[in-house]
Amino acid sequence: MTSTALAAPAHAAGLCQPREHEDDISEIAAETVRAACAVADSDIWYVWTGGHGAKPGMTKGAIDWSDPLRSENDPFRTGFDCSGLVRWALAQAYDYDIAGSPGLTNNLYGLYPPGSTRFGAAAGTAPLLPGDILFWGKPGAIHHVAIYLGAGLMVEAKESDTKIMVSDFRWGSKNDYAGALRMQSKAPDPGGGGGDTGQIQHATWGDTLNVRAQPNTGAAVVTTIAGGTSVFIGCQAHAQSITAEGVTNDAWSYLPALHGWITNIYLRGPAWMTDVPSCRDVPVPDAGGGGSGIGHATWGDSLNVRAQPNTGAAVVTTIAGGTSVVISCQMHAQSISAEGVTNDAWSYLPELGGWITNIYLKGPAWMTGVPTCGDSGGSTGGSIGHATWGGTLNIRTQPNTGAAVVTTITGGTSVLISCQMHAQSITAEGVTNDAWSYLPDLGGWITNIYLKGDAWMAGVPTCATA
Repeated sequence: MTSTALAAPAHAAGLCQPREHEDDISEIAAETVRAACAVADSDIWYVWTGGHGAKPGMTKGAIDWSDPLRSENDPFRTGFDCSGLVRWALAQAYDYDIAGSPGLTNNLYGLYPPGSTRFGAAAGTAPLLPGDILFWGKPGAIHHVAIYLGAGLMVEAKESDTKIMVSDFRWGSKNDYAGALRMQSKAPDPGGGGGDTGQIQHATWGDTLNVRAQPNTGAAVVTTIAGGTSVFIGCQAHAQSITAEGVTNDAWSYLPALHGWITNIYLRGPAWMTDVPSCRDVPVPDAGGGGSGIGHATWGDSLNVRAQPNTGAAVVTTIAGGTSVVISCQMHAQSISAEGVTNDAWSYLPELGGWITNIYLKGPAWMTGVPTCGDSGGSTGGSIGHATWGGTLNIRTQPNTGAAVVTTITGGTSVLISCQMHAQSITAEGVTNDAWSYLPDLGGWITNIYLKGDAWMAGVPTCATA
């Protein structure tokens, strides 16, 4: 995650250290800076989606479809993107993965351990100290994050085809600096690497509480926790309305460390939690079949992701076992035997543009809560995702009408959308819209005008957000 048109000069990696007030910063801040600067001093690449595995640390990148040329080498490099770097640095400071998997920018913005302090954008750099976490965007749509060093400098993973670097503080290409967070308190490890219960954020109440796979009482129970447990909330959504303890509420909160949902009735605070973003802006598993979510963990060694759900198909990429992956849908296809298991279920990974056998996904043979892709197995043929309309529709290599046509589809085709972005504004069918959506199965872009739904698709992430 990054923004384009960033012209601020970079500084030598050797300058990566607290630049002022070193005696005034907390142990957490000092360790955060040390960890990030160790990366900057090690000649590590920025890679799109880097650092968002099951555990903090460098990972292979992926193509950033908002800037495919600059990011063309990211799948072959190992490194961090902006939030992956900050996730790693904070994990070193706290001795556990306080951001939680996958540690995206909105997860980081939602952190607020006891004793933390937020600084608004209007304050600029005046109140900041080394180790403060800087954000750009707006709540629920944060698109960049960095670590302040003092004296107007910061360490960041800036953009593809650059190394982790020290840069001048900037207000952002859209003047959208969103403020900073000072994380001073060191919370205890919540029970073992990656955050179970008691991590941060909000307290529950009641007796034994069910955490469910979906925000409704008919969904499977993922786990149970005791009332009074402190939980980290990633986002909240309006879903099934339930009545309990004399209260009726349709708000549910997603707990990323527990991979499930809890009704807000059993969270101390208002019915709709203040400062917790909507899940429409922070996608979660199975919340709409698209692009960036929290996903599922893989296991094993080197795993092949294939162009089609069979072992004869071309290998798109390989990933290490233990990598966290986003699943958009699953289907029954070629039956294979491996690791003493036979299974014909395969899952589609939209961020990687390919398929993996469910054998190497932690969970049941057929993944609970993951929708079926349909008989055709891709974005076309009525699988999942979003419906198009109109006549013959052009899918283009870039989000503009001057770009080459990759393929054409018929209006009414169902397509899988991984992300959307603002690009060329066009007028068609009496509508003007500058939003375009990327279709990973077709390798190209379509104007949102020909997608049924809002001009800006609810629940579909922005392509410039990792």
